[in-house]
Amino acid sequence: MTSDLWFEILSRASPNRPEPLDDLINEDRDTKPLGKVIFPNMRLAPSLMLWDREPGGPVHIGVRVHEPPETPYRIARLLAAAAMEREVFPVILSRVDYCGLERFGFRVERVPEEAAAAQAAEEEIRKYWDLAIIIDGHEIGLLG
Repeated sequence: MTSDLWFEILSRASPNRPEPLDDLINEDRDTKPLGKVIFPNMRLAPSLMLWDREPGGPVHIGVRVHEPPETPYRIARLLAAAAMEREVFPVILSRVDYCGLERFGFRVERVPEEAAAAQAAEEEIRKYWDLAIIIDGHEIGLLG
């Protein structure tokens, strides 16, 4: 991402939230879950050529989210500032259907809640994005 895109995220990072129109339109219907994550069990690993990266491209880092943050706009500001300053690209690894960072334009990868499935999913995502590190947002004080 270019600096302009990070500036766009910084400009959109506001505590104001859009009103969910689905509740107004579908009053009588139950909401469906947002998604289900299924990772196939494979004996053979896919070729690394599938994820070929350009030399000198951005460094990707993973940020784990176990529960939706109370103030996603604050976290969006911190991550966008870090991305610009350190020239990294944060990829959010979320164990909840909607963590709140999607609305600011961050790449959010849904990870299953079960520990073994989450570990397998994170490993696959780490390979795909070539994540230099995966940090837990709560452990570093980013999320609470």
